[in-house]
Amino acid sequence: MIFNGHTHETIAELDDVTMAQLQTMYADGLVGNQGLLNILGSLTNGVFNYMRSSNAPAYKLANILGNAYDYLYPPLTEEQKKQQANEQLLMFMSQAPGFSHDKFGIKHGE
Repeated sequence: MIFNGHTHETIAELDDVTMAQLQTMYADGLVGNQGLLNILGSLTNGVFNYMRSSNAPAYKLANILGNAYDYLYPPLTEEQKKQQANEQLLMFMSQAPGFSHDKFGIKHGE
């Protein structure tokens, strides 16, 4: 923190909550571990998928990052999974010819 203009005195004046927030910011910020894992993982994933043979399964970011994947992208709850599945199904169905929101009891724009 000293390289950002703080002095030993100003750092000593910070309360525990503020110091914890600053530590999290440095660890999870764009220049911290979270940003590096996200960027390097995505880059590695893209390179591996570019180099893989056409009949090999595609690499997923979860395979590249391992346990860190759940840290960056927390798993969805069961309720969130259901809601996401319903939204995907509605989007798929709405592309069908002659689809009408009224048939499914959905007001247009919901």
